Amino acid sequence: MKLATLKAGGRDGTLVVVRRDLSQCLAVPQIAPTLQAALDDWERCAPLLQAASDALNAGSVAGAQPFDPAQCHSPLPRAYQWADGSAYLNHV
Repeated sequence: MKLATLKAGGRDGTLVVVRRDLSQCLAVPQIAPTLQAALDDWERCAPLLQAASDALNAGSVAGAQPFDPAQCHSPLPRAYQWADGSAYLNHV
C-alpha cells in the first residue's frame, strides 16, 4: 500500500492511495481526509486503505486520477512536534 499527500485540500493536504506502478491515485476522503487523520484512527483506517489500494491496483475502482508526484506535499505537512529548549543556556 502506497499513500501520498497532495497539496490540494487545505493546510494538511489530501490523502490519496497510489497505485503500485505510480500511474494513478485515488482520493479517499470517506476513509480519512488526511494522513494525520488516518494515523490517528489507524485501527479503523488501515484495512479500508488496504482495500482501496487492492482495488486501485486491480484496476477496478472508479474515480482514479493520474498520479503526478509534482503535486505531492510532504506526507505530514503540519506534524506535531515537541521541542525541548531546556538544554539551551538562556533557558536555564
